[in-house]
Amino acid sequence: MTRDDLPPGTVDTGEAADATGAAGTGTAPERLIPEGEYAAPDDVQDFLINIGPHHPGTHGVMRMVTRLDGEKVAGLDVRIGYMHRSLEKIVENRSYHQVIAFTDRTTDYLAAMHNDWVYCLAAEKLMGIEVPERAEHLRMIVGEINRITSHLMSVGALGLDSGATSYFLWCFNARERLVQLLEEISGARLTYVYLRLGGVIYDAPPGWTDRVREGVRSVIDELPSYRTLFHDNYIWHERSKGISTLSPDEAMRIGAQGPVLRSTGIRWDLRRDMPYSIYDRFDFDIPVGTTGDVYDRTEVRFQEIVESAKIIHQAIEDMPTGPILAKRVPRLPTPDPGEAYARLESPRGEIGCYLVSDGGMKPYRMKWRGASFHNVAMLPALSVGYTLSDLINIVGTIDPVMGDVDR
Repeated sequence: MTRDDLPPGTVDTGEAADATGAAGTGTAPERLIPEGEYAAPDDVQDFLINIGPHHPGTHGVMRMVTRLDGEKVAGLDVRIGYMHRSLEKIVENRSYHQVIAFTDRTTDYLAAMHNDWVYCLAAEKLMGIEVPERAEHLRMIVGEINRITSHLMSVGALGLDSGATSYFLWCFNARERLVQLLEEISGARLTYVYLRLGGVIYDAPPGWTDRVREGVRSVIDELPSYRTLFHDNYIWHERSKGISTLSPDEAMRIGAQGPVLRSTGIRWDLRRDMPYSIYDRFDFDIPVGTTGDVYDRTEVRFQEIVESAKIIHQAIEDMPTGPILAKRVPRLPTPDPGEAYARLESPRGEIGCYLVSDGGMKPYRMKWRGASFHNVAMLPALSVGYTLSDLINIVGTIDPVMGDVDR
C-alpha cells in the first residue's frame, strides 16, 4: 500500500507502509501536512483542564474550563445549565399552593425555607394576605435555623476541601442537631414544604422551642473550639489571607451577593436595610470583612451563625399565641390581575420572586432571582492569577448551589 492508495484527507503516519516501505526500512515517512503548521504557539506552557461538571470541588454540577500557566489560573470559563429543570415554566401549570413544593427543590435546596418564604411573600402581596403574628415568628425561627445549617455546610465543606477533615465532621455534627429540630416541626430534613400562603402548616410541637434554645446554644458554645481548630490555624491563614481579594467597588460592579459582598466591608443585608416580615423588631449585627478575600468570606459566614442565634432567641421570647395560618385563604386562589415582587436575604445573598397574575388559578408568569447565579458569574474575576489549589477554596467561599443557578 502506497501513499497514493490512502483515502483523501488521511494523514500518513507511516503505520500504513508495507514491509518494503518506509516503516519496514526505518526511513521516515513523508509528511502530508507542512511542518510549519505544527509550530507551537508562544504560550505553549498553557493548557486546558476540565474541572467538573462532576467534581466535589465544584459543589454541584458545574463545569469550569480552566486554562493553566503552570499552577496558576490564566483563564476560566464557567459552564452552567447541567441542572436546569424549567422551574419558571412549570409553575405556569400549577396552582399557587402547588408551587411551594417546587421552590424548595428546584432552587437553593440548602436553604429551602428561604425559597418557600420569598415565594410566599410575593404571592401574599399579590393576594393581599396578612400573615398572623405567631406564624411570622415561626417563619423567622425556622428561617434562621436554616441559615445556620447552610453556613455550617459551607464552612465545613471548605474545611474538607482544604484537608481539615475533622473540622468538616465537627460542623456536620452540629448541623445534624439543628436539622433534627427542623425535622420535628416540618417532617423533613432538607426540602421542608413547611410554609404556606398565609402562614405555616404546623405549629411548634410541645417543648420544641426549649429544644431549639438548647440546640442553638450548644452550637454557639462549640464555636470557640471550631475557631481554634480551623479559623485560627496557621495553615488556613496561609491558604486564605490575601487570596482572591475583592474591593468594595469591584464587588458592586460585578454584582457580589450576601456574605461575598459583606466580606468587602459593605454592610448590606436586606433583613436590616429593606426589612421584610418582622425583622425590624429584632436586634442583631451585620458582620463584615475588610479585604474581601477567602478568609473574610469564611469569617463573615462564621460570625453570621452567632447573629442568627440572637434572632432565634429573641423570636422565641416574643412569640405570641394565636393562629398559624391566615383565615379565608382559598384552596384555589384567583388573585386579581397584577404583579408583585418580593426579595429576602438568603444564606447566599438576595433572592427574589416576581409573580404575574392574569386572574386565573395559576401564575401567568414567574421570574426567579437566584443569588448563586450572580456569585458564580464572578468566578473568573476572582480566580485568575491564583493557583489551582486556591481555585477550589475560592469556589467554596462563593458557596454556590447549582439549583439556584440553573433553576
